[in-house]
Amino acid sequence: MARGTPLAALSCLIFLNCLKPLISWPANDKDAPDMSQPDYDQYLGDYLKPGDTLALLLDYDGTLAELTSHPNLTQMSDEMRESLRNIANSGKAFVAVISGRDVDGVKEKIGIDSMIYSGNHGLEVLYPNGTRHNQGIPKDVADNFDKMIDHLNREVVHHGSWVENKRVSITFHFREAEQKYVPEMAARAKEIIESYGYRANPAHASVEGKPPIQWNKGLAAEYILGSSFDPNWRTRKVLFAGDDTTDEDVMKMIKGTGRSFRVTKDKDLVTNADYKIPSVDAVYHLLKWIESRVA
Repeated sequence: MARGTPLAALSCLIFLNCLKPLISWPANDKDAPDMSQPDYDQYLGDYLKPGDTLALLLDYDGTLAELTSHPNLTQMSDEMRESLRNIANSGKAFVAVISGRDVDGVKEKIGIDSMIYSGNHGLEVLYPNGTRHNQGIPKDVADNFDKMIDHLNREVVHHGSWVENKRVSITFHFREAEQKYVPEMAARAKEIIESYGYRANPAHASVEGKPPIQWNKGLAAEYILGSSFDPNWRTRKVLFAGDDTTDEDVMKMIKGTGRSFRVTKDKDLVTNADYKIPSVDAVYHLLKWIESRVA
């Protein structure tokens, strides 16, 4: 697998995207089956044949590991890790995890050296050979980062909420806060984040603070696929699974060429995914199905 391309190649990729927009289909809820008992032979059997070369992209929290009250408590099961390792080492699969965590943190959680890791929703990429690519952040915005965290800690961190420092982005968590405080603290956190020039986005029981650059998990996935998997990756087999709103950008990006799964128990959730699956356990069975195809 190739190393990451230099910044010039990335700029070219973004320029080409401007000329030819990414595939973007309307979000669908009725068209995405609720796979409470996933039958992967039925939904993927005609798409991924035994022996096909595959690109597998995955989220981490809520997809490969159960969500917990604190990110440090999140653990991937040994069975999930073993199946993922077998896929990554099969010689027939390219595997990358694109997470909201910082890149070193998600690699430490998974611990498989033969994969690509992308952190901070795609702002950081870490390759198996140690090469890194970091998306540029304007200096004046980066200089506000510590001030933003200090302000959040002073004003909105209370009653069980806290700020996760991910070096280039932050997450204001309120999963453990008393519900009566959540609307006001979340709204104020959004105001503070935006006052320092960062973008504020809602996530699972949290508000994400990201640099104001046109980048997301979908663009990161396209960059990784084009530079490391295959320049003609749209003609190849691509699968993605994720559980959060930030994962929808990947689902939109591969719509019509790849296959995607939204991990959710919400039958009414509007999603760009091709299929809904209900749990991390269902993701494990998806990996076992893929393993049987590429092993």
